Amino acid sequence: MALRLGTSRRLASSAAALPLALGGMIGGGAVLGMAPAAAAAGPWSLVGVVVAAVTAGCAATATSYQAQHYPGGAAVYAASRSRLGVLPARITSSAHLAGHVAALAAVAGALGELLLPAAAGPTGAVAVLLVVLAATAGLRIRGGAAWAWLLLMFGVLAIVVVLCWAIPPVPAMAGDRSGADEAVGIPGAAGLLFFAFLGFERLSAPEPDDDRFTPRASGRAVLLALVVAAVVLLALGWSALHQLGAARLALSAVPLRDLLGAAAAAELAPLLCTAAAVALLPVLLAVLESARPTTTAAVDDGDLPGALRRFGAHGTPYVQDLLVGGAAAVLVLLVDPVVAMAVASCCLLVHHAFGSAAARVLLADERRWPTRAACAGMGLSVVLLMSMPIAAMLATLAVVIVGPVVMGAVSRRWS
Repeated sequence: MALRLGTSRRLASSAAALPLALGGMIGGGAVLGMAPAAAAAGPWSLVGVVVAAVTAGCAATATSYQAQHYPGGAAVYAASRSRLGVLPARITSSAHLAGHVAALAAVAGALGELLLPAAAGPTGAVAVLLVVLAATAGLRIRGGAAWAWLLLMFGVLAIVVVLCWAIPPVPAMAGDRSGADEAVGIPGAAGLLFFAFLGFERLSAPEPDDDRFTPRASGRAVLLALVVAAVVLLALGWSALHQLGAARLALSAVPLRDLLGAAAAAELAPLLCTAAAVALLPVLLAVLESARPTTTAAVDDGDLPGALRRFGAHGTPYVQDLLVGGAAAVLVLLVDPVVAMAVASCCLLVHHAFGSAAARVLLADERRWPTRAACAGMGLSVVLLMSMPIAAMLATLAVVIVGPVVMGAVSRRWS
């Protein structure tokens, strides 16, 4: 196990990228996604996991082919700018940046709820700032450390699943229903659970200087990550529905803690919740790192201030990190983690909808399967986006209006 100090430009191998991508998917989604998905679709939320995974798979396919033409982590942005135009690219980059700020706030809020429920907001804000400082100092989690943290999260979730099935659940009272147990809620649940599959761009759009990460290796890594994440979420969601029922799960603020209480394992809750909170720390670092490529590309194109391109002694864009982390810390104090998760999902669905549209144009004269995947990804992203909570859609609408206006003012170019 090794914690290595290095520059943000040095790329890890696919073996290191896989646990980081998987940890980002499973960590945030498992802790945050179960309760709101159950509120949206009740037991049908398990179907939502599958729909979200298919949507992510289509988006990953589009991103992978874009990365072959526009290498690097900003492949979606670069393809959107080249194939769709300046305005779609600005919408894409605005949604990407805002989505990562909201994702940081969501994961940090979940960490706070697990670690110190009485002061969840301040705890989450402090966690974000500590991760930003660590990133600015050049800390990167790679090698055995990445796998160890992933196994820690797997271990916590495995224990919770086993305990959920260890004793029979309390029988539901007459008339105790979720209020949302029809299939019509599946798109809403899938839109929220899309958050659980974010992070695949680490695998589908690696940096260009890693010759070990071939397109075939990238495709296999993406498929493995999505399948594993879906299986884990299905197992956890099924266990939670079995033990709590859809009604109680939908009302749960901290499902992991409530599941342990329902399974007569409340004495294990402090230990397991602390372990889960610790396992979320690398997720915060991964989200922060994932925000950099698109933001840096927008700076290079003149749409954002050049100060965001400044690198510190360890090669990290410290101004970017401080601004993104500061915004996320404020958001943690103001917004519930589930709301932040919904906003993150909305923004990143917009990002991938435009990315899939750009991939469709890029692949118009090429192989049929990637083209169909891009079309499906675009359509599914729009459907899930339109099924999200109104507040999250309004926040995303504000982002896609204000972001391009600000970028136009900064660059003094409108086309």
